[in-house]
Amino acid sequence: MNYYETVYIIHPALQEGRLKDIVNKFHKKLEDDKGKVLYVTNWGKKKLAYPIDKQKYGTYILCQYSIDGDKLKTVSQELELNPNILRYLITKIDQTKVLEGSNELTVESDTKKTTQQEKESSLNSEQKNKSTDQEIAKDENSLDSNKEVDDENLSDSEKKSDDESALNNKEEILSDENDNEKQETDEEDNSSDDNKE
Repeated sequence: MNYYETVYIIHPALQEGRLKDIVNKFHKKLEDDKGKVLYVTNWGKKKLAYPIDKQKYGTYILCQYSIDGDKLKTVSQELELNPNILRYLITKIDQTKVLEGSNELTVESDTKKTTQQEKESSLNSEQKNKSTDQEIAKDENSLDSNKEVDDENLSDSEKKSDDESALNNKEEILSDENDNEKQETDEEDNSSDDNKE
């Protein structure tokens, strides 16, 4: 007897009961051909690398068994003719590669695994949201402090510009006064010249 490992992908729309029926049908075919199921596990629903029969997801099942090499062709036909099996791969393995565990598919443990994975993913997403919120708060604080510094710099520059404009205004007023005084003195000189004549 040789040892084989088969990974097959089942249509993702099948419910757990129907999934178990397909796996049991495969196991029955192995037993009819004088094979023995050594280990089986459900890897769960995973995204496919490329669509198969317009499906983007599939439920992966791993099965390890021992059977005569002559009977392998009938096992392959069973997998090929089942419309609910999207793809399969049969690989010959050493006896040392056989995993220890149940030789029957337990749906309850698989649902526990998926709920555990869902809990872990929700916790991870919550932690990511918290860290994102903290980063946003830090960014807002740094923006506020930058704005305060800019406001201080702006108020300092406004003060300087106000002082400069006040000085400019004073200079203009003084120059205007000087111009006015000059005009008056010129007018006085002109009038005194007129009187002399």
